[in-house]
Amino acid sequence: MTATNQLGEAPIRTLFFQNYGPAIISLLSSIVHQVINGIILGQQIGRDGLAAVGLYGPVVIILVALSLPVMIGGGVLIGKSIGAGDFKQVQQVFQFATTLVMVFGSCIAITAPFSAVPLARVLAGAANVTLVHNTADYAFWQLLSLPFFFLGMIWGNFVRANNAPTVSRNASILAAGVNIILDLILIVGFGLGVKGASIATSVALATGATYLFVFILKGNTHLSFSSFRFTLKLPQWKQFIKIGLPSFASEIAFSCGLLLINQSLIHFGATAVAAFGLVNYLSFLLIRPFTAAMIAALPIISFNIGAKQPQRVLETLRFSLGFTLLLGIVVTAIGLLLSDQLIVLFSGDKNMAYRKIANQAMGLYFLLFIAAGPNYLLAAFFQSTGKTIIALFINLLKGFLLVAPALLILPEHLGLPGIWLSRSLAEILTLIIVAAYTMYHKDRYYAASAIVPNT
Repeated sequence: MTATNQLGEAPIRTLFFQNYGPAIISLLSSIVHQVINGIILGQQIGRDGLAAVGLYGPVVIILVALSLPVMIGGGVLIGKSIGAGDFKQVQQVFQFATTLVMVFGSCIAITAPFSAVPLARVLAGAANVTLVHNTADYAFWQLLSLPFFFLGMIWGNFVRANNAPTVSRNASILAAGVNIILDLILIVGFGLGVKGASIATSVALATGATYLFVFILKGNTHLSFSSFRFTLKLPQWKQFIKIGLPSFASEIAFSCGLLLINQSLIHFGATAVAAFGLVNYLSFLLIRPFTAAMIAALPIISFNIGAKQPQRVLETLRFSLGFTLLLGIVVTAIGLLLSDQLIVLFSGDKNMAYRKIANQAMGLYFLLFIAAGPNYLLAAFFQSTGKTIIALFINLLKGFLLVAPALLILPEHLGLPGIWLSRSLAEILTLIIVAAYTMYHKDRYYAASAIVPNT
């Protein structure tokens, strides 16, 4: 049985875990190298060095948001096209997406010598000269390597859509390993500081993208460089953008929601803000298994839509929803039962006032994991089946539209716990609202004809 046939014939549970393992390893390797990068910078340079990397974080979120429509939209279209046996369209999407991110990334990279310092002044504030200098050093090399950053993201997703998840995993592990080794050489060995950290990350991104390039070049997929042509023309460009739009909205809404929570906490003092920093950091780590579940399910769903097998699409959705719901209960229980141990492990702060607030925050904030996985899966499912409005609605609702009113109402009645509950309530209410609405209109969303038209 070929890899392509497996997506249309093998048991869904087997396929899901074949994709899930490499996806979670890939995401975890990224976390490990970020943590090690932070430790090396903090130990060798101090807080200004680590702060420079942290200050660049919002720029990364924006860049990821801009690339997601290409990554998700292209991946879904490629999966559908492979399922339908339309390999000409697979190549068209591959060429269009690659050209688009190379043009966009190169345009920004060219501006790096002129934009790094002004950007650093905006991010760090012009008064702190050392921090501006460190942030500019970091931003320069990151902007310069942007084409590799984009190519690694989209090629990795396209290879997964072609049922080669281990290749994407290997590229991530290779990049993480290169980054750690170069950190030690450039920061510790040569004393290049933040500049060395940024160069290390840039080379690591290029290494991961090169690994994917070589794999595709060998002809192991339905993607091809032998017949590759740069092009900004794609007959299906509207469908391409339509599928990817909800993912873009998700990142922007999520960032706005976090900003609102952070601003609301300022009135409760520095201890509350610090507690949120820790809890939010842990939530970023623990959300990875849910992201991996969405990444694992998406190629199976896309392929079987293209292959006109709606029952396999629904079976994939049901299994992945059940898996993430169970996983959400486990993660929520960790937040409730092991919060104090996690606080001491990750912060080392033994101040009782801080620990009390952080414990409360973790117990309430981690309730979001009950609904986070199913919301991810439903949004991805609706994106794949062309139901853009409902997918967009899910991402806006949980990321911002329900968070904002919750922050206006809950703190007034509950105080600080109301802020911790705001995002959890938004996630849970989103799931309830969307599940109730789509089940009431299930012929529109879950029927075979809704998943695969003309069936």
